[in-house]
Amino acid sequence: MDGQCIFRVFWPKRLCEPIKESGYLVGWSLGSGVVVVASKVGFANTEQVKGYLSEFQHRQDLADAVIVGYLSREGEGLCEMEPRDRSPLWIDAFTARTQVAFRDVLAFGMVVPGRVIVTVYDESINEPWHYYLASPITLDLTQPHTTSPQTKHIPLQYILDHVNTAKTLYTHIHGDPPQTEHGQSAESRTSWLSNAFVSCSSWVLRASDVSVMGMRVTKVSAVGQQLDMVVRRGVYAVEQWQAKSYTRRGPQGPHNAQYASFWNSAFAALLDVILGCIVGAVLVAHSHEVSTWVLNALKQHTVTSLQQTIVWLRGWPAGLKLNNGLDGFLAELFLWLVHFWTLVFQPFTSCMRAVVVVAGYSGFVGGCSMQLAVISDTLALTTLHTYWFYMVATRIFHWQLVTLYSLFNLFRGRKHNVLRNRIDSCDYDLDQLLIGTILFTLLTYLFPTVLVYYLTFVGRRLAVIMAQGLLEIMLGLLNHNPALYVALRVRDPQMFPGGVCYDTNSKYERRFIEAAWHMPGSPVRLSRDPIPLSARNRMNVTVLHMRSLPIPVSALFFQYYQIWVQFSATYLSQGILRSLVVGDVVRPVQRLQHTMIPGAER
Repeated sequence: MDGQCIFRVFWPKRLCEPIKESGYLVGWSLGSGVVVVASKVGFANTEQVKGYLSEFQHRQDLADAVIVGYLSREGEGLCEMEPRDRSPLWIDAFTARTQVAFRDVLAFGMVVPGRVIVTVYDESINEPWHYYLASPITLDLTQPHTTSPQTKHIPLQYILDHVNTAKTLYTHIHGDPPQTEHGQSAESRTSWLSNAFVSCSSWVLRASDVSVMGMRVTKVSAVGQQLDMVVRRGVYAVEQWQAKSYTRRGPQGPHNAQYASFWNSAFAALLDVILGCIVGAVLVAHSHEVSTWVLNALKQHTVTSLQQTIVWLRGWPAGLKLNNGLDGFLAELFLWLVHFWTLVFQPFTSCMRAVVVVAGYSGFVGGCSMQLAVISDTLALTTLHTYWFYMVATRIFHWQLVTLYSLFNLFRGRKHNVLRNRIDSCDYDLDQLLIGTILFTLLTYLFPTVLVYYLTFVGRRLAVIMAQGLLEIMLGLLNHNPALYVALRVRDPQMFPGGVCYDTNSKYERRFIEAAWHMPGSPVRLSRDPIPLSARNRMNVTVLHMRSLPIPVSALFFQYYQIWVQFSATYLSQGILRSLVVGDVVRPVQRLQHTMIPGAER
């Protein structure tokens, strides 16, 4: 094959069947020996074909469609000489029985010897939502679309874009399919309803931006965040409805992801509301029993058990000999705080039934996710006193730990240089060493008592954080339910392309053979005889069948993967472990939900 050119011809599967009449091959000549054949025009001459192609509207980043060759039936005459002699790359092919033979590849009318790599593709005329992608489709609409890097070779995706446009060119040449027209009255009614919804939603979004003590409501309240996300999703759904993303009509690529995202969000919202109605009906019907159970559970786990634990620590818990003075002081302090909390929280106990009823009715509007948000905020408010206890114990523990570390450096003859943030040597006086020794001994004996109280309230704080984290996970399961993604993947795997593969031993391999090669510059002669076996032995045509691979099922759960990444970074990170060891404050739980809307803040 030395000295021969390599031509890559993308051939539609439809042209592998026997043809009834000869015609021109139309498509794109992309340079570097790459030709994409889109269709055959057998009912027009050269000027008419050029007229059809000039009317074809395509994307700005695609090449112009041109005549790339001629496909004739065996025994029929050749095409006109003028377009063939002016074309930089011309495919001269004919059919014999059930086979396709490449007679020659010509450049400006001269035969160019070379090797032809034929890639058969399925144009899917009746299924326009099927297309080819070089890399897996991105279902996450918040991710920016990447472009192929500039190389000296033609990018595969650039070629596949023309292959995907072949079905549109075929439809343009052979007649447009009937389009469904919607009444102007229905569109006008939908338009003003959409505008009214967007106006109301913008008012709600402005209200959600209110700050409380320097923090946005959506950052500290699960209900505020859920309401904000529902409204933003509603506005985006209206925009997608106006853009007709609910239909399968549209350009390939992002449209499939928008179509699936639109209906998956609608299905998730519907399922969320159905579950919310079921749970809400139960809560409203049994509000008295539920509120009584909640109050008893809160009293048992946030007041009674806490008082019992403090009283237990007041003695010598598990045989630990704590400092009696400090132990008694801390116990009295926290018991007084518990008593103060019960007095403050007592008026709100009569409102618990109303909270249960509100949570029940919220499911009819916001779904079960809104009910989980109400539970999350209620849990945060009813355990607020444990957060105060944790803050007090953490500050005392951290202060004592830092003081012990400073006094330990004093014994070593060192001190912390604040300006340079390092440990330097230092000469201390005898009085300083004596006072430091007394303080270090005193704090060392008091440290176990402080440590026991610190571990007690840290454990309760972690229990509350994990409970809120569990509610956040349940919210994520409802807000980002990929059930419709999975259903579409099972019903039509080609709707979500994940790349392409090439089959060498396919049924199309015997459909293409090579006629005998001619000397460069010699006239082409068409034989009426069957293709000789000697031509089959001199095969110089490689046939590949290009198939679109669907994305793996695991890629459909990309939203759950993002939530898990955020959850592990928030709750299972080394930063939290370090904060627990050194006594830094573990901040309130961060919200893990995000809107999955392009350009929206997560």
